[in-house]
Amino acid sequence: MLQVISRYVFDAPVSWTIEICSITYIWIVFFSSVTILKPEQHITFDMLYSALGPQWKWRLATFTSAALFSIFLICLPGTLDYLTFVSKNKTMILGIRLNLVYACFGIFMIGTIIGAGFRLFFLLSPKWKSAL
Repeated sequence: MLQVISRYVFDAPVSWTIEICSITYIWIVFFSSVTILKPEQHITFDMLYSALGPQWKWRLATFTSAALFSIFLICLPGTLDYLTFVSKNKTMILGIRLNLVYACFGIFMIGTIIGAGFRLFFLLSPKWKSAL
């Protein structure tokens, strides 16, 4: 609202509001996708998965959970290294360090690894049907 009023009423745009909106959007998307949403709430293409029997669902869920766990675990050191690298840079208007701006992606990756690990653990337990 501040941006709209300052731009169209006073003809003096406030540029820091755009930066705040961009940073907030990044944090909302990555932080909420790993902490708030359940796996069932993510957008998925499950026409094939729904048509499969329980044993094939288990195989597919085990494969995808293991792949997600492995890929994110392999990529985590590079991501954390990049976050360390960008700590020298700051945003153009507010001067916020970029590692703080993009820290939500590190949190997202760690949360995804933990979530995929738990799902894989439950899929490999005797009560695997409840994890489908």
